[in-house]
Amino acid sequence: MKSFIHPQAQLGRNVRIGMSSYIGPQVIIGDEVEIGSHVIIHEQTMIGDRVEIGDNTILGKKPMRKREANTAPAKIRNDVQIGSNSILYRGCVIGEHCFIADLVTVREHVVVGKKCVVGRGVTLENHIQVGDRVKLETNAYITAYSRLEDDVFVAPCVVTSNDPFAARAPHPITFKGVHVKRGGRIGAGAVLLPGVTIHEEGFVAAGSVVTRDVPVKTIVKGVPAKPFRAVPEDQWLSNLPPRS
Repeated sequence: MKSFIHPQAQLGRNVRIGMSSYIGPQVIIGDEVEIGSHVIIHEQTMIGDRVEIGDNTILGKKPMRKREANTAPAKIRNDVQIGSNSILYRGCVIGEHCFIADLVTVREHVVVGKKCVVGRGVTLENHIQVGDRVKLETNAYITAYSRLEDDVFVAPCVVTSNDPFAARAPHPITFKGVHVKRGGRIGAGAVLLPGVTIHEEGFVAAGSVVTRDVPVKTIVKGVPAKPFRAVPEDQWLSNLPPRS
């Protein structure tokens, strides 16, 4: 049940490793890192200081597509917590002070900013940009080629999509992810269609289907979603206490 540490791996001070874990070649691990049991850390993965990694998690997994074979190593910054049974692919970057819950999938070419929360069972597909202080709650699905700016909130079971032809285009498809601008909020169970933009501090009500862009500081709701009323001023980011 002893763990395997490749001789080419570099471990910092006071790294604690559980049973039956694997640390591959050219992995770099910082100081005060805690690694659970049955963890796999693939080659060249870079892990900062004071990172916690739960049992059965896989870091730096290679994408299955051959064209992604040369993707850059996964990078986990300082003070990150990663839960159990999560998979973070090669080519992802997780910013400082992030919390990644259990059963999360983070694909290649995903960049997550600082102080983000990625809830249980969340999937971040490839080529996604996530800003700072973003909160993604349980079982949210963020489709490839999406962008979430700072202070975005995504409630549980939100679904986004990026294929405007639903796999029936007669020619190569240009995928269009969603763009949620600063302070945008999406309620539980909402569905966002390809290419939709939620403008600054727009709010999608729970259960809505968003087929068109959401205006600035506007609440939309319904199927399809339509403007309902303005976001109350006491909910504007400019009127909230500063976030650390």
